[in-house]
Amino acid sequence: MGTLNIDRYHAAMGDASYKDVARLHDKLLSDGQACFYVTQRKLPFAPCLGHERLVRLLVDSQIDRPRLRFLEQDRAGLKLFAKAIEDMYFVGAIRTVRPGTIVFAQQPFADISGAFGLTQAQEIKFEHAFDLPMTTASTAMQFRMAAGDQRWLSDFSLRRNGDIERAVDIATYAFIGGFNDTSNMEAAHRLDIPAVGTEAHYWQQAYIEYMYEPEIEPRTGQPKHFEQVAFERWLDANPNGTTLLLDTIDVYLGAVHAAMAATSTDARRRAFKGFRVDSGDLAELGRWCLRFFEANGLPRLRPNLTGDLDVEKVRAIVKEFPEAAGFGIGTKLSSEVKAVAGVIFKQCLIDGRPTLKASNSIEKITLPGRLQVFRGIDEQGNYLGDVTGLDDDEIHMPGAVRVDRLLLPFWENGQHSAIPSIEKQKAFVEEQRQRFADINNYPHTLSDKLQRLRDDLTAQMRADNSGWEEVLKVPDQVLMGKG
Repeated sequence: MGTLNIDRYHAAMGDASYKDVARLHDKLLSDGQACFYVTQRKLPFAPCLGHERLVRLLVDSQIDRPRLRFLEQDRAGLKLFAKAIEDMYFVGAIRTVRPGTIVFAQQPFADISGAFGLTQAQEIKFEHAFDLPMTTASTAMQFRMAAGDQRWLSDFSLRRNGDIERAVDIATYAFIGGFNDTSNMEAAHRLDIPAVGTEAHYWQQAYIEYMYEPEIEPRTGQPKHFEQVAFERWLDANPNGTTLLLDTIDVYLGAVHAAMAATSTDARRRAFKGFRVDSGDLAELGRWCLRFFEANGLPRLRPNLTGDLDVEKVRAIVKEFPEAAGFGIGTKLSSEVKAVAGVIFKQCLIDGRPTLKASNSIEKITLPGRLQVFRGIDEQGNYLGDVTGLDDDEIHMPGAVRVDRLLLPFWENGQHSAIPSIEKQKAFVEEQRQRFADINNYPHTLSDKLQRLRDDLTAQMRADNSGWEEVLKVPDQVLMGKG
């Protein structure tokens, strides 16, 4: 059963388009063909992901009788729109870039064409489909670039994601964007990717009874610290290999107690594969612990670092402590990201005529016409630059042996193109990442033809031919600033 996944203005515009008697002529505006393009404004780059979510939202569009009645009883009386969507199944055309294609801010990564009244009502579906996946994958890519290709990245964000479905989505798109595994058991089950996790601090806390009734250390005849007992029990429970969390009390003490536990038997020594530091100066503490364990006959351990890490912290740790084997990323992967994708949906054609939103802010001026993204590729397969232009543009780039058109047919008359598996999307993202010489400074511009169309159309829309000063009273300061 579909939901009313629209803003009220979509319903009001759809309804009004059926009432536009003045433009009746041979057809209603609602039957006129419109085209809207989709882009994101906030991320420097992001893999375009979410195609399968878009398909689900488009397919699950039928509205039940209570919701139709709710529309009909709206204060504006949205009966015509309610009738139009009663058996709504979008049969127009959608183009998108290939799932996983890395795109840049303000580039169109999808467009949709169809009857105005129903096509404009698909806006929220596109925004809901692409925003979270692209935000998560872009963040994951940036973590991967900061960590380097040889280090492990684990999704530890489950507790911060609000509900399990959102958490599974974040695990999915973090994996595609460059992560190796997840602590989320449901995501690991559904996606068939590795599930990981260390002990928690409260494992050690649960053994505090041994602070009052200590065990005796056979090697020294002295009482064992309760944390050593906790580590011994954990190693015994995980004989095939595990990681010990060192900072429940103090990292230095934790390392001492871990070493005592691991060297107490051969089985425990074999079980001790890595250590985790979750607080303090992670690079300094990680380096000290690694040297300490090596000096005490525990070589080749994997240092795993966690603790509210963001991209800049990971980059700094790698520079200071290159032996770091992996990072667990939680809060800054999903709930405290710097920016969301900010996916937007803007009209660019109506009945074959280019249109745009001119706006009073240059960054909010949209693009007119049927758009296309062109990507230049050199002889070695590396990317040279992108040009956003018009679909009939002929784009040539110095050094390019070919120029690919990125917007391709995806949905036509209710049928959609195949969507690759997450493993294939992940491999595609990684393959592309290697083909950008410097992704942070990659050239992506508008074609001359598109710039001229945008500027000319903006000027034409703003041209003052109405003589409005003769009929309206306007403050002098407004007139002084006009033009």
